[in-house]
Amino acid sequence: MYTLFYILGYLAVIGFACLAALKIRTYIKASPMHIRWELYPIPHEGPKRYAYGGSYMEDTNWWQKPRHVDHWMDIKEMVIEILCLHSTYENNPKLWIRTYPFHVGLYLLMGGTMLLVFAVILQLFGVSPHNGFLVFVGNVINAISVCGAFCIAGGGIALILRRINDKGLNRYTTPEQYFNLGAFVLFALFTLGAWAFNPSYYEIASKFIYNLFTASFKPLGSTWFVLSMLCGFVVLIWIPVTNMRHLLIKYFMYHDIRWGDTSTVYSEKNRETIGEVLRYNVDWSADHINDGGKPHNWADVAATNPAAPKQD
Repeated sequence: MYTLFYILGYLAVIGFACLAALKIRTYIKASPMHIRWELYPIPHEGPKRYAYGGSYMEDTNWWQKPRHVDHWMDIKEMVIEILCLHSTYENNPKLWIRTYPFHVGLYLLMGGTMLLVFAVILQLFGVSPHNGFLVFVGNVINAISVCGAFCIAGGGIALILRRINDKGLNRYTTPEQYFNLGAFVLFALFTLGAWAFNPSYYEIASKFIYNLFTASFKPLGSTWFVLSMLCGFVVLIWIPVTNMRHLLIKYFMYHDIRWGDTSTVYSEKNRETIGEVLRYNVDWSADHINDGGKPHNWADVAATNPAAPKQD
């Protein structure tokens, strides 16, 4: 039975990695060239222009000048948004009160997991589990796990209740979204149970990771922890195939769409894409587009004046 449990753990990790890579690859390949949102300020314009929402296109003959992009401003803005959900706080503070604890809980458990893996790697290289540093790490992970689970459970329940009680949100909330939040809440509750009914959550969690790394399918002695991990496996494999995959493509949503202000002058890729799109055949039936039903492409449409007098 425990062999199956560990195999499910391997499959969940591998499945998440493969599905995440597939979703990102599909997005990059299938996503069309986006029409610019014209949303300012844009961070990579630099502190001076960002302060008032300026653009490099303000400069005279900007297309003849080299362009400077401030990547540090992009990174700073994304870090603030990810860690603080700044946009949600400004535009919807009532939602922010509920969603921020939920996200903080996710960050805590993700950070705790990375710290746990680091501690297990040290053990694999011969560091004793009773080493002072690893004891300290274990105490930190114990604190992180209980705080993170409380935040996810509380925030998730609050988000579910808001979607039920808010008429605007309720109208657009699908059963899948309730399931997503419910799965996280259940995972958090099982994690709290594992934390409460074991002498040390860190010890049992590190034992589990150690067994995964060494392919030792040994019993863990905690039903709560097993239930927590089984629920975690489902959540992990579920993330890339639902709307929760914004976790994976948020970088592209910002840099490729929201902040995508690269002019065709500076982008060979954009020029190639536009050239390809202009060769697409037109099958619209509108009078100002179809040109009397004659076969033509979008380059023909772009070069034609729809207001010009018709020639017999």
